[in-house]
Amino acid sequence: MNPGELTLEPFRGDYEALEKMAHSSWRDEYGMSSFPNFYRPAFLRYLFGRIQHEDHLIAAYRGDEIVSFMGNAPHSFHFRGQVYRGPWSCLLVTRKELLRQGHALAIIREALRLNRTYRYDFALATFETGHRSTLMLQKLREEGNRLEYMKRLRVIARITDLGRVEASEGLKSWEKAAVKLIGGDRKPRWGGDEAVREYRPDDLDDCLSLFNGYRDTIELARVWEREELAWELACPDVAQTVVYEEDGRIKGALNFIFHDHLGRTKERWAWINHVAYPGLNPRERFLFIQAFLRYIRARDCIGAIEWTKDYYPLGPLYRARFFPYFRSVNMYSWTFNPEISLEKVRACNEILV
Repeated sequence: MNPGELTLEPFRGDYEALEKMAHSSWRDEYGMSSFPNFYRPAFLRYLFGRIQHEDHLIAAYRGDEIVSFMGNAPHSFHFRGQVYRGPWSCLLVTRKELLRQGHALAIIREALRLNRTYRYDFALATFETGHRSTLMLQKLREEGNRLEYMKRLRVIARITDLGRVEASEGLKSWEKAAVKLIGGDRKPRWGGDEAVREYRPDDLDDCLSLFNGYRDTIELARVWEREELAWELACPDVAQTVVYEEDGRIKGALNFIFHDHLGRTKERWAWINHVAYPGLNPRERFLFIQAFLRYIRARDCIGAIEWTKDYYPLGPLYRARFFPYFRSVNMYSWTFNPEISLEKVRACNEILV
């Protein structure tokens, strides 16, 4: 192999090098604007640590240097009475000097080839609205790939420390004033604390029942096995869950990820991941969200992020002063199974990164 030659191969596990490469690429694109560090090694090990096939993590190398990456995390889904398998394709990144040279297309084509080889039914992915990826997706469609548009996902946010958000994000005066006007930085209310606590391993079966209950209520629902859900509910310094317990029974659970946002300063946010509270009335849901906000504030998070995935009621979040944030992504399905279509599926409780 020539020193400057690029090779496409399974990821070698060089997480720190991947993080460094991703930061360089993202900083080139976003400048001093804040972006979440999805490439933190601890998070990547959490996200991909259960994958059995090493070729699901695809990378391009130039000698010993990683220059592109894409991850595929296989999950099971319930859709219209049947269980299907499909990976969450995510974290596509390429070194900034190699952009617009076809490397992203090459790595996506390899992922599509592997997904067909493993006979997955579909692969889910998101792409930023108005991004250069729009032309890339059109090219892949023209090559005969079945790419179905599902929905637009928008960010809603809640701030717990406006001063630190302003310093990190470089908020303009009118943005800070708007947050204060709608109460998006108010201290969370007290109440409900006797029922809300941290998740414990012996809560797993109750949580499994709660989260697997979505297969009967939404179009495209994750299907969990016990070990898989246990992995997602608690991981030191990465994932945590709070539960609402009443009369010895778990009636609600809220799982979230700690993400470091890199702007003018590095600050930690809590990204809501999985929520289930069908057994709670509106007041209890509201108090549950308030207790969650106090929990993350005590752990030095400056705010919370959620996406409009539409699989559970967002009313309690809006009542708790979550507000729309100026960012959105489009969710797509690379659909391989000719017997199904995910076109315009609205509700899906997949993780989002």
